[in-house]
Amino acid sequence: MSNERINVKKTYKILINNNLVRSESNRTYKLMSKEGKFLANIVRASKKDLRDAVRFAKNVFDTWFSKSGYNKGQIIYRMAEELENRKQEFINELSLMGVENPVKEIEVSVDRLVYFAGFADKFHHLLGSVNNVNNKFVNYSTPEAVGIVGVVLPEKPSFLSFISLVIPIIMLGNVVVVLVEHNPLAVLSFSEVIIASDVLPGVINILTGFYEELVPVLANHMDVNSICFVYNELDDRNKRLKETIQEGASLNVKRTFIKQIKEEDFYNDDLFKLEFLMNFIEIKTIWIPQMI
Repeated sequence: MSNERINVKKTYKILINNNLVRSESNRTYKLMSKEGKFLANIVRASKKDLRDAVRFAKNVFDTWFSKSGYNKGQIIYRMAEELENRKQEFINELSLMGVENPVKEIEVSVDRLVYFAGFADKFHHLLGSVNNVNNKFVNYSTPEAVGIVGVVLPEKPSFLSFISLVIPIIMLGNVVVVLVEHNPLAVLSFSEVIIASDVLPGVINILTGFYEELVPVLANHMDVNSICFVYNELDDRNKRLKETIQEGASLNVKRTFIKQIKEEDFYNDDLFKLEFLMNFIEIKTIWIPQMI
């Protein structure tokens, strides 16, 4: 028997309904480093995988939305604790992908999780209002989640962009189906943190694969209420994806958040505060008659 050690590469699975699964198509693709070194097998999600993820998200939306902001904040804070406990693992995975400063990316991600956890029971007071009415009514406005949000992550920084985009969206009471193609290792490993943090099954679904295959399905899906598409540079490919999303969104009048954010700008905390949150809520106005 040879004493040579066999290096078994990990297959990173997708997250659907809090289950780490392979694609129903059994497809994978190889993830390579910048130097051309084989790093891992990545599940290549299919159109059916995406439709399944949307179905599970739809089933859990009402339950997740009805949870208190305090409870959502506790769950997000638990994610911060788990990420802090396992940060060296995530730093190593970012290093494998050639990230220049993986320590900073993880530290900012932990800080941002803590921020969103603390904001979960406070944004209602900032985005809602009691309105002046010149009649025998009490009138007030309150923010509500839009529903199922499809999130298409940019190439860089893959992990910090996931934390910055996905976590505030679910904090508002939405549920998400996330697509990631580039540098997916740390995002997929975070699936284990999600499962361990008491996030309800179906609230966060993460699919890896090729955007040309999956984005049109997401954009055309009639149960998806909003799409968040962030890119680093508006090259020809992102122009085509942007047009695909805009055309698909017109079918059921999806809300869209389409924005260019450069890699370095993700470290700016001001980009992900109230103005950003307002893209993923609706304002419900309630009229209450007064007896005089």
